[in-house]
Amino acid sequence: MEEQIYLNGAYIPRTNANISIMDRGFLFGDGVYELIPLYGKKIFLLDKHLKRLKNSLNLVGMENSDFDINNIEDIIKTLVDKNKYEDYFFYIHITRGVQNTRQHIYPEKIKPTVLIMGENYPVFNKDEIAKGFTASIQSDFRWTKSNIKSISLLGSVLLKNYASQNGFYETLLIRDNKLTEGSASNVFIVKDNKIFTPKLSVDLLPGVTRDLLINLLRENGLDVFEKDVTESDLKIADEVWCCSSTNFVAPIIQIDDITINNGIVGNIALRVYDLVRDFISAY
Repeated sequence: MEEQIYLNGAYIPRTNANISIMDRGFLFGDGVYELIPLYGKKIFLLDKHLKRLKNSLNLVGMENSDFDINNIEDIIKTLVDKNKYEDYFFYIHITRGVQNTRQHIYPEKIKPTVLIMGENYPVFNKDEIAKGFTASIQSDFRWTKSNIKSISLLGSVLLKNYASQNGFYETLLIRDNKLTEGSASNVFIVKDNKIFTPKLSVDLLPGVTRDLLINLLRENGLDVFEKDVTESDLKIADEVWCCSSTNFVAPIIQIDDITINNGIVGNIALRVYDLVRDFISAY
């Protein structure tokens, strides 16, 4: 049977899904999204993801939409049953909806478009993690409300494709001489066995995986500090790693022409991998 998705109250084959050309998400990128992992048929950290989704909806003035985000759990469970998913990711895409004319001003009452579908993103195994990845430093030219998980992702798309086209795994973004995040990840550095990650601000996404790593590391006796990280700090770090919902640790062993830790993945990054894997197994 063809894979089923959820669109505006109905479960339908993915290839049968259609939206209006007048949808504000299509015309303006007017909407928000969330990505939720599924491990062994268990929805991972659902409450954290829904909290962030609710915050994004509030920040773009969609908090009073007709769709109740508390229904997402049941929708995902239905999709798991219909499609026999086990380890997967669920993409939740909510736009402001459809209006009759293309104009920047949206009406007070408008029905949102809600899409929920499974995606099978590649996940690195420990052997791949142990080899490490490369990254490039780039200017963070995205809009200045990156704390909103907006579907308006052109800046991130261009930056991630710059990395791909130039043989890098990720771009590490600098604004006003400070590290913000990666094009599709949060970033941690290690110096003298102390772990640092940029403090939360409008310049970066409040990552669910970021919070998980901070808590797990602290619970296991490691020092983690949320503070400004400069470009210089990044370049002289003993370890650098990215994290996201799809890959919770991606160690960076080279940044442009700068080698990190002699090109060897650090022990703390490898420990992070084990800590998260153990957490998932016990979840």
